[in-house]
Amino acid sequence: MLFDKVAMAAIGNLIAGSLPDAERERETGLPDLPESCISAILSFTTPRDICRLSVVSKLFKSVAYSDFLWNKFLPKECSQIVSRAGLPISTSKRELYARLVNSILIDGGTKMAWLERSTAKMGYMLSARDLNIIWGGDERFWRFVPGDGHDSRFQVLAELSKVWWLEVQGQIDCRLLSPNTNYRVVFALKFGERPYGWEVPIKFSVTTPDGEPAELEECLNERRGESQGTNGGWMGVVGGEFTARPTADDDDDSHIEFDMKEVAVLFSKGGLLLDGVRIQPKET
Repeated sequence: MLFDKVAMAAIGNLIAGSLPDAERERETGLPDLPESCISAILSFTTPRDICRLSVVSKLFKSVAYSDFLWNKFLPKECSQIVSRAGLPISTSKRELYARLVNSILIDGGTKMAWLERSTAKMGYMLSARDLNIIWGGDERFWRFVPGDGHDSRFQVLAELSKVWWLEVQGQIDCRLLSPNTNYRVVFALKFGERPYGWEVPIKFSVTTPDGEPAELEECLNERRGESQGTNGGWMGVVGGEFTARPTADDDDDSHIEFDMKEVAVLFSKGGLLLDGVRIQPKET
């Protein structure tokens, strides 16, 4: 691993410092390199490696705040994300990375963006407001309610009162995601006080720009116990997986589409909360 090679080089440098002067003069160590070179070397590691190295070496610590270094871990759409979040443009790259790791709200609070701490891969979450909910404009069936008290990530979430035809659709542009990365589409769902009608399996599908829909089924009734557990009772229901391929900036046909629905058995169902859908890098 590159981290091991860099660490060994640092150890070798410390050993060189204990050699006799004549022998040490023939040695070239890391302190002899300009900071730009050391930044370039560290840019091939990971954010976690950089933090570890900066703790054990003053040399690495001195370059661990470099904009050049942290810019490597930021997505190419970073300036766009900053403007959509209303963050100051002058924020240092390291500070911006730290903010993204902790997640930020963008587009008026209807989406959330973040970087995975260990891999620097980009993740997004679309709020219920950002999804196409069939019958979502009719309060007899769906209502948008304050997220306070529900441990929601957003100001409002969607509450299902009663429907026979359940369908929620969404999409995301692959150009926003980290290329050559495996992703999961995860629906954030939670049972309300009086859920009913969830004995029938719900169908989930994910469609890539160049493929057929990949479908999954999940019986939500079998996961009722999660609503009494941790994470505020929210269930992360996997709706599918896909790989984000490298996409040209001018490619407008680069969207991943996803949905959840139950339209085969038209029994009424209700008492479900929808916080949104996460597009998150899959753990390896």
